[in-house]
Amino acid sequence: MNPLSSHPALPARGSAAGRALRSSILWSVVGSLLLAACSLPTPQADPVRYFTLSGPVAGAADGATVRPVQLAGHLRGRQMAVRTAANEVVYLEEVRWAEPLDEAITQVLRARAGAGAAAAGSTVAVQIQRCELNRAESNSVQVAATYAITAKDGAVKRGTFSSGPRTWDGRDAGTLVGQIRDAINELGDAIAAALDGK
Repeated sequence: MNPLSSHPALPARGSAAGRALRSSILWSVVGSLLLAACSLPTPQADPVRYFTLSGPVAGAADGATVRPVQLAGHLRGRQMAVRTAANEVVYLEEVRWAEPLDEAITQVLRARAGAGAAAAGSTVAVQIQRCELNRAESNSVQVAATYAITAKDGAVKRGTFSSGPRTWDGRDAGTLVGQIRDAINELGDAIAAALDGK
């Protein structure tokens, strides 16, 4: 016995029943596609915000030479570092630097500390240990650094810096970046004062 003989015969290709079957299959496929299109996720706005420390600044040709700053390892990424304990750091996924942080800080310091003509011929090297929000200390904004100023005659003057008290209110990341910028400007002013012998 032929096993295919028990199945109903398909309608002939040109018959009305064949056209109806093809039409029914076509509408099933179209319906499935429409249903799939309705369940596509809607595009979401990118929550990530990118920040810079400052706009373009002109370098001071007649002042001290500020070398590219050296950052502590935990500050070298594009995500903003946040200290949550003495030895613990997390990174904000939605707040990022639009430029390498070491380049941004160097640019700010060159504008603030490298402008004095009295310091011409001096070289400044800066190492940044902290440039972050510290949640473990009541959302304080902290910048800490060491620097070395090498005069034309080779004499070296070393200094340490810790920024003055600043507290972030926890609302707008732009405000936090502004407070970090103010702390970096404060570092630049401290280096400029050291260059002037004050």
